[in-house]
Amino acid sequence: MKTLKRYDDEDGGLDSLLDTMTNVVGILVLVLIVTQLGVSDALTEITANSNVTQEDLDAAKQQLASLAQEKQQLTDQASSVASFDIEAERERLRRLKETLEAQKKLLADESKKANEFSLALDRDRETATKNKKEIEDTQQKRQELQANLEKSLERRAEIQALLDKTPRRSGSAPEKVVTIPNPRPAPEGARQVILVCANNRLYPLNLDDIRKDAEAKSRQIITRQRLNLDPAKGIDPEKFEKLYTKLKYPTDDFFDVEYFVAGKRWPQMKLIPKEGRGAAESELRRPQSRVRKMLAQLDPEKFYARFYVLPDSFDVYLTARQVMAEQGVLAGWEPQSQDWIFTAGVGGGIELGPQIPPNPNPPTTTPAKPANVID
Repeated sequence: MKTLKRYDDEDGGLDSLLDTMTNVVGILVLVLIVTQLGVSDALTEITANSNVTQEDLDAAKQQLASLAQEKQQLTDQASSVASFDIEAERERLRRLKETLEAQKKLLADESKKANEFSLALDRDRETATKNKKEIEDTQQKRQELQANLEKSLERRAEIQALLDKTPRRSGSAPEKVVTIPNPRPAPEGARQVILVCANNRLYPLNLDDIRKDAEAKSRQIITRQRLNLDPAKGIDPEKFEKLYTKLKYPTDDFFDVEYFVAGKRWPQMKLIPKEGRGAAESELRRPQSRVRKMLAQLDPEKFYARFYVLPDSFDVYLTARQVMAEQGVLAGWEPQSQDWIFTAGVGGGIELGPQIPPNPNPPTTTPAKPANVID
């Protein structure tokens, strides 16, 4: 009995399962039917509402063909890009960059040169303007001098006419012969001998020895006082001047030496004739006099004389010039004012204060013509 009851329970469980499956299948069939009906209605509605014409279809086909052609072009470009040599292109770009940098540098250099040329052009224009003004001033002075010369010649003619009419006094001094000047440069290699005519006396000037002594003493001041330790500031002009102006020249028979600094930059000297120490005319006429013996030692092949003549000493100059002519020594002269004093620089490149930087673009100059120092 218990066994039969168990079998009955199992059959009842299968029936429930079959019922459930049947229900599910029925529901699926119903869903399928409803879906089919919905799709049919949708197709019918779409077909009924469709307004596609043959022109629209042709346009769509044409667009499709255009898209296919564009696709082919993109495919070809993709193939070209795939075969592109990136390293070679990078190398080409690197070379182009180097070329560009070189061109930029060249352009900068050319621009710098153009600026320098513009500055030089401005300086040349300024110099030209200055030179033009100087030329105009010189021409004006030349005209004034020419006018004064004409007046002097007229006055000279008048005086000469009066002299011709004036009877000559008996026992007057002999006439002095004056040669016509012929200005020209000194012979090559000839050394200059300086002669100062002042106080109606002749003063031979031993300039070389005085200069060497001044240069040596100047360098001693600079070294002992340590004035040249800072090249940027240069030699202190105030400290140098205090000691330099106190210098004394050992001895000179004809000149006193005074030391001074010009423009706080250049050490110089004044050479002042000593009173009564020069040679008068009477001494120059005596062959055995001291100054006459000094002049007799001049070699005409190696020396020429340079006279600096003050207004009160023209007579002694003519006598000394005659002595030079007798010895065959060439000579020239420069007239000076009565208050003129011979000055000279120390030399040796001694310059006070900071150094002036050299001009990076010095103007081109032609060699200077030798000065006319003999006549």
